[in-house]
Amino acid sequence: MTSPLARIGRLIVVVRIQDLAAALRRDDGFVQAFPGEFSFASGDDPSGEPLGPNFQGLNITFPGIGGRSPSGAWNFQRSYYVPVVALVVALTLFGAYLLWRDVRRDLKLAEMRSQFVSSVSHELKTPLTAIRMFAETLRLQRSKDPKVQDEYLDTIVKESERLSRLLNNVLDFSKIEQGKKVYRPEPTSLYEVIQATARTMEYPLSRQGFSLRIQTEDGLPDVCLDRDALEQALLNLLSNAMKYSGNSREIHLKLLIKQGWALIQVTDFGIGIDPREHQRIFEKFYRAASPENERLPGTGLGLSLVAHFVKAQGGRIEVDSAPGRGSTFALYLPLETKR
Repeated sequence: MTSPLARIGRLIVVVRIQDLAAALRRDDGFVQAFPGEFSFASGDDPSGEPLGPNFQGLNITFPGIGGRSPSGAWNFQRSYYVPVVALVVALTLFGAYLLWRDVRRDLKLAEMRSQFVSSVSHELKTPLTAIRMFAETLRLQRSKDPKVQDEYLDTIVKESERLSRLLNNVLDFSKIEQGKKVYRPEPTSLYEVIQATARTMEYPLSRQGFSLRIQTEDGLPDVCLDRDALEQALLNLLSNAMKYSGNSREIHLKLLIKQGWALIQVTDFGIGIDPREHQRIFEKFYRAASPENERLPGTGLGLSLVAHFVKAQGGRIEVDSAPGRGSTFALYLPLETKR
C-alpha cells in the first residue's frame, strides 16, 4: 500500500520560529555545544549559518559573541589562545635557559674548586718539601759550619711562615664563606704595618732576586683597622707582585695620604692584566686566562680576600694595569686620628 505522502512531489512544512527556538533550547546536546544566546535570520544575512537543507532560507546567528557564527567563535577563541600558548612556550624556553645557565655556572664553579684544591696542594707541598729537606740535613749533621746551619734554620722558619700565610688565606676564605669572619679594628700605625710586611717578605724577595722600594709619607695618622688583616692583605699583594713580575725584579710599596684617604700602593712591572679582567680578578677562585697564568701556581683567593678586607674597613681597592706594563693595586683606607 502506498502512503498518500509518497504521491506528493514537494511538501511544504510551516514552522513557527518561537517553537523551533524553544525546541533547540530543550535539546541538551545543542545547549552544551552552544550555551550562549542565539536567534534566527533570513538566508540573506551573511552573519549567520544555514540550518541545513530542510530549513532553506533560514540562518542561525549568535548575538552573544558579536553576531558571529560558531566558526566565527572558534576563530575568536583561536586568536585568544594562540598568544597564550606562545607566551607559555616562551616562558618554558626562558626557564630552560635559566636552568642551563645555572648548570653551566655550577659546573664551572666545580671546575674552579677542583683547580683550587690542586693549587693549594701544590703550594702546600713546596714549603713542606723545603722544611723537610733542611730539617733532615740538620739532623744528619751534613754540615758542621754554624753559618750554614743558621741559613738552614732561617729557611725552615721562613718556609713555615709561608705555609702559615697560605693556611691563613684558606681559613679566612672559609670564615668569609660561612659569614663568620670577624675583623677587630683598633688604632694602627700604617708605617709599622708596612715595615713589618717588608721584614716578612725579605727572605722570599731576596731569594728570588727582588728589590723592594718603600716610600712612605711623614705625619700619617693612625688608622682604625684590623692590623693582622691588613698585613695579610699586603702579603698577598706582594706575593702576587713577585709571581707576575715576569723578568722584572723590582717592586714598589708606597704609603701616602690622598684626598682624605690613607693610600697604600703595590706596583710591579711584570706581565700586567687585561683591562677586561679588572673586575673579575677579585672574584673567588678566578684567575685571568692567559698563557702566563697557566704556568704559574695560584689559588685564586688572594685578591678576593684583599677586596673583602678593604670593603669591611669602609675603603676601596683599585687596579691600574695593562698587558706588558705591570700592575698597580691601590688600597684606599679611611683615616682616623688616634685619640
